[in-house]
Amino acid sequence: NGRIWKLEFTDPDDPTQATLSLLIEGDDQPVKTLGEIHQPDNLETTAAGSLMVTEDPGSSQQFPVGSTDPAATTARLWWVKLAEGDMTVAAKVDQSADEGPTDVDAARAGNLGDWESSGVVDASEVFGPGAFLVTIQASTLWLEKEIVAPADDPGPLKRGYTKKRAGGQLVLLRVPGA
Repeated sequence: NGRIWKLEFTDPDDPTQATLSLLIEGDDQPVKTLGEIHQPDNLETTAAGSLMVTEDPGSSQQFPVGSTDPAATTARLWWVKLAEGDMTVAAKVDQSADEGPTDVDAARAGNLGDWESSGVVDASEVFGPGAFLVTIQASTLWLEKEIVAPADDPGPLKRGYTKKRAGGQLVLLRVPGA
């Protein structure tokens, strides 16, 4: 699942004097545990004392579309209130565009968790308090597909190599208090 560590420097004049401690434990339960963070990816801190954490669920954290498993979820953006130690889900990735009109591949819909929340930046200076820019990598949403090397091509590319351009989003998200 994943862990987030905290490094505290104890002497501002000596960077070798520091303590390392576990801030968020995401590895103490089996995979696919709904209340745990799934493979933390990118972090952002705020002046309000929050930590925003994106998830990049690996294949062990994914679920088939339509799963009735109570732990089934897409990738999430977590809000950690550092002073209190509280963690809540601020947002979930919406994968509903997979297999929609912009998806040009013939493959079935990707697993829940196939798309990742891959970046988060505090945008409150520009968009107001609690504003974040969040990126979504939609790896199963093909917008363009091109066969670069035919199956019988003896060149340096793999035979039958396909170049694809996957979808993605840049989202303005508001999390009041973060």
